Amino acid sequence: MILEDLENFKQDLRHQEKKEKTIKQYSNYINDFIEATKIENKEDITKQMLIDYKEQLKDRHNGNLNSINIKILIINKFITYLELPKELKLKQEKQQKQTTLENVLTPKEYEHLRDYAKSHNQDQLYYLMGTLEGTGIRISELQYITVEAVKRQEADIYNKGKLRKIPIQDKVKKELLQYCKEQGITEGIIFKSRNNNPLDNAYIWKQLQKLAGQVRSGLKKSKVHPHSFRHLFAKEFISNGRKPNGTCRHFRTREPRNNPYIYNQKRCRTKGNTKQNVQEKKQIIQYRF
Repeated sequence: MILEDLENFKQDLRHQEKKEKTIKQYSNYINDFIEATKIENKEDITKQMLIDYKEQLKDRHNGNLNSINIKILIINKFITYLELPKELKLKQEKQQKQTTLENVLTPKEYEHLRDYAKSHNQDQLYYLMGTLEGTGIRISELQYITVEAVKRQEADIYNKGKLRKIPIQDKVKKELLQYCKEQGITEGIIFKSRNNNPLDNAYIWKQLQKLAGQVRSGLKKSKVHPHSFRHLFAKEFISNGRKPNGTCRHFRTREPRNNPYIYNQKRCRTKGNTKQNVQEKKQIIQYRF
């Protein structure tokens, strides 16, 4: 039975040490496929059925290729697990390479956001934004920014099955130690909820959107999201003359061949306040966010 196969697949993912959040996502997408196609056994799966399901995804997601391709990827993994013919696997939708960094904060907008947060006693957001921009880490990695890590100016971050050592700059160290002193934080995770749990992406996104709405300076709310600070870090890293390869190692948690993203063009263009509204970078890197 296909549902039994799904349960076994989930167990296999646990043996691969996948996070429960990832396993739940896989399960939801595969259940959607099962419900949409009404299959009961793996032998019921045909190529035409998969193609029809792919067309359903296109209609359902209004051409959002990222969402479509993620689901195709997971369905293909399930097909591999079921030991079905590889010819059944679906091809992912081709995406046009993105050559501009839209919906990413400029340094001026970033400073304006922080100034507003500081002047309106939103200290957690103020220091959190400084940490994200100053280190380039993901929200899921904030839990590794501890008092101990800040004092030694290096955070050991384990994500996607790999360990990265992230340096903590003097400015970030000084700010975070000040924040810890103000909040009475003496050990462990710095950015946490009232229940002492690490802050999650949904909560931080909501707070950033609320802050963007309060600023009222013409700033697009679509620019104010957790990942925007990671992009800003990369842009500033390059513009300060740092070597691209070092940046790749800083960001990379997958193998290089799977890492194409924005900074792999001859010109990296960002929307800003320049005369032509285009800023060209002299150095190019390649990474995935």
